[in-house]
Amino acid sequence: MSTHILFDFDGTLVDSLDAALKAFRQVGPEFGCAPLSRERLEALRGMHALEVVRALGVPMYRLPQLATRMRCAMRVDLMETAPIEGIGEVLETLLHRGHRLGILSSNARASVQEYVRRHRLPGLEAVVGGTGLFGKAGALRRQASVQGIDPGRLVYVGDELRDLEAARDARALFAAVAWGYTPLQSLAAAGPDFQCRHPRDLLSIDLGLGRAEI
Repeated sequence: MSTHILFDFDGTLVDSLDAALKAFRQVGPEFGCAPLSRERLEALRGMHALEVVRALGVPMYRLPQLATRMRCAMRVDLMETAPIEGIGEVLETLLHRGHRLGILSSNARASVQEYVRRHRLPGLEAVVGGTGLFGKAGALRRQASVQGIDPGRLVYVGDELRDLEAARDARALFAAVAWGYTPLQSLAAAGPDFQCRHPRDLLSIDLGLGRAEI
């Protein structure tokens, strides 16, 4: 059975961690944040995004401004960063199997579209951007409505706890990936529908599996 598969962008389709760390070191001091070492970053990776914000000492009211400045600061490096190894072949196979593919990201839509064109990622014509850090649940519900499908036939693929929570709130399925920002064990503890240790594991997504570990 074909379904609609939406991908997160940062950490899921592209390994943007180094670009994000470089951007934070540039932008963070403007928001009163202490320098962020890679060791400190590793300690934060298992946390929810809200916990990370609190740990960094960023006031919630300044979070949208920080996110905007971060996206601008990391844009050049991000565009030069290669997609996750093997993800292009996986997308091609999913497309040939009849699945409808797209991206749902808090990044600006134009930037994501440019990345997809530049790196020739196949099948990702539907791009929803600018959802905000915590606005993905509503965006997922709207996509299910636009596509005319039950949310249970929509799979969101992501690498953060907030992605999982958004899918759950929207009553969509969630596929957790091991190669992104949050360690897979942290995502697994929250109960995703699928766990993918390698991009090729995405090929085993099957709505008939229910909760499954690939």
